[in-house]
Amino acid sequence: MSWLAAAPLVGACGAEPDDTSAAALRLRFPEHADAVLSARDAFAPTAGGFRLAATEPGGTWLRAARPEVELPRDGSGAIRFRRAEGGEIRVRELGAAGEGAMAERAVSYRRAGGTSFWAATDRGVEEWLLLEEGVAHGEAVAAWEVEGALLRERGAAVELLDEQSGAPVLRVTAPRAYAATGRPVTVALRARGARIELSVHAGDAGGEAVLVDPAWEPTSRMNVARWEGSTATLLLPSGKVLVAGGSDVIGVETSSAELYDPTTDTWTLAASMRSTHRAHTATLLKDGKVLVVGGGHMRRISPGSGGYEAVTVDAVELYELTTDRWTDGASMAESRLEHTATLLKNGKVLVAGGRRGTRVLSSAELYDPATDTWTTAAPMNAARAAHAALLLPSGKVLVAGGFVYDAPGSTELYDPVADSWTLTGSMTEGEWVPVALAQLPSGGVLAAGISGAERYDPAAGTWTRASPMIVHQGVHSATTLHNGTVMVVGESSNVDAPSARAVELYDPEADTWTLTASTSGWYSDHTATRLLDGGVLLVGSSEYSERYSIIAAACASDADCGLTACVDGVCCESRCSEPCHTCAMPSSLGRCVLQPKGSDARGECAREGCDGACDGLGACSAVPKDGVCTPTQCRDETHSMDRVLCPADGASCADPSSEARGVVDCAPYGCDQASGACKFECSSLKDCAPGHVCDFSGRCVPPPPAANPGCGVAPAVAAAAGASRAGLGAALLALLAVAARRSSAFRGKHARRRGCS
Repeated sequence: MSWLAAAPLVGACGAEPDDTSAAALRLRFPEHADAVLSARDAFAPTAGGFRLAATEPGGTWLRAARPEVELPRDGSGAIRFRRAEGGEIRVRELGAAGEGAMAERAVSYRRAGGTSFWAATDRGVEEWLLLEEGVAHGEAVAAWEVEGALLRERGAAVELLDEQSGAPVLRVTAPRAYAATGRPVTVALRARGARIELSVHAGDAGGEAVLVDPAWEPTSRMNVARWEGSTATLLLPSGKVLVAGGSDVIGVETSSAELYDPTTDTWTLAASMRSTHRAHTATLLKDGKVLVVGGGHMRRISPGSGGYEAVTVDAVELYELTTDRWTDGASMAESRLEHTATLLKNGKVLVAGGRRGTRVLSSAELYDPATDTWTTAAPMNAARAAHAALLLPSGKVLVAGGFVYDAPGSTELYDPVADSWTLTGSMTEGEWVPVALAQLPSGGVLAAGISGAERYDPAAGTWTRASPMIVHQGVHSATTLHNGTVMVVGESSNVDAPSARAVELYDPEADTWTLTASTSGWYSDHTATRLLDGGVLLVGSSEYSERYSIIAAACASDADCGLTACVDGVCCESRCSEPCHTCAMPSSLGRCVLQPKGSDARGECAREGCDGACDGLGACSAVPKDGVCTPTQCRDETHSMDRVLCPADGASCADPSSEARGVVDCAPYGCDQASGACKFECSSLKDCAPGHVCDFSGRCVPPPPAANPGCGVAPAVAAAAGASRAGLGAALLALLAVAARRSSAFRGKHARRRGCS
């Protein structure tokens, strides 16, 4: 028997499953293997690779539509994400190679330094990366090249954006990572041009094998596209947003509802309403429930007719977040749509105006949540629909704009105490179209409409023109930010017009407008909801949504910044805890960084504790948080010392000689003197730790055990090993090592079972 023929007989006592197999993963990560291998859906082998079918929104467990995903036959090929609206995104994993194989319900590939397992999720796919010992050493341990999409970092995630519209399509996160001992491991994703890179905190990994799961799922995408007539309600105290009802682009109404979670930037389906609602109202009550009132749907006037008419619905519903349930409320005296609903200070809800069929209403009703009853309120002086209403600090309700055929431009006030309406000043331009109202810090009101902006003074009961907006816009939303400025977003029938995506900020003290970052998409008949963190959520015109962040906006106090902090006159993502730090550096607005010497008029740092010496001495002033202060270094031939990371932007670096610096045992590999990191493959014995050899697969492994008949080493092979001095011994030694490269503990366990020692 030749030594090549005898080789398969080697290692019968200590053989383990191949690294790319499901059995190998279950052996090394038994607590997490089910999450990787036992997904609800499995990939199906195809002629070109492996396919995971797309899904449709809906069902009790499905939270979002999943794109079709096709994995390549060979790991070096492109992973294809096919979008429901057309087109595809192609992703190539750098370092992946070799033919893919089914691993239970997942697909596995060999990659540099480990194995990748692709598994289905409800919303997309996860690629679980099994990184071998010593591979997770801090720098990029995996990377993907992306074609067909633009990349943008958003918090801890990387978003893939549509190349034409800029709308987010996919979101890549790495929410879970574990060392072989089960410890959580810190990972980070970064966008570098067209490449996504994953790094693992070396100190967390400790030289162990690591399992980490980059997830590829739809981003900021609602389950149902809502073109017009939907509502968005901020829920307290959770901070989530309930979006309900509306209609799609072809006018089909929906009863569906969904919840947006700002902390995870995800949408989940909520229980559907009991009726379809469009052009309805949704009001957060004092007990945390949401009151949905009225609305309607379009009905064909007659069979075969091309005409439609709006039909109102009588339905009144209440939603409770804790139970995710809708219940019926008492019906109004008069059904309506395009009305307003305002929560009064006494806890009741004022519903006013609107439309029933072609008739515009002046009637008003009051809802009492305590008794679930409606009572008739005094009617308005003018019938109006699609108008705006705002609760003033006085407790009165201001109503303005809308379709008011008898008294264009008129506005009026409702007094809950007297149950009466009184006309107040008329708008200067005689508005009879929808306007948006926003409360100003002074107690006044800003109204934005097609013909510009106006301000209302409640004390004088008068309207005056505000300075002209920069971009003429149509139906608006106007949202008062925590710092008192008003954000106005509009629409345009021409999606390529400047006003289609323009966003303007109004400063009420200076009476000036400034343009801020434009939206990625355009929003028709949209909603704008101020979130607890101070940002604004835009919903409308598609299944996509966008968030505006207040970070880096000007502020005078923490009250201007929502849940963030006001530092050095700007809203900062966190309060600066170190001296000599600032959030006002032009290159890093909104982030705490070290303030350089001479950065203020006196040539020194003004912050308390800096002592006028903000020069960065002894600090990593040019290094951001988690940047490298001291690189990875070899302590000796087989041990690597962790690199020292900057704990915060501009914070002092740890002493490079500190005993607290982590040390990684590189065995069975040696330490790379050039990089200071542990090697993870070999080409010769000098790449391995003492007592190990380099096998044909590029791994450092223990030398084969002495021959022992009956324990898996054939006599012919043992004889060949003994003849190594004759010439073939070195090659055979390496070949034998392939089968004996597993840990001594594993070999010992199986050897004891079979009487081997």
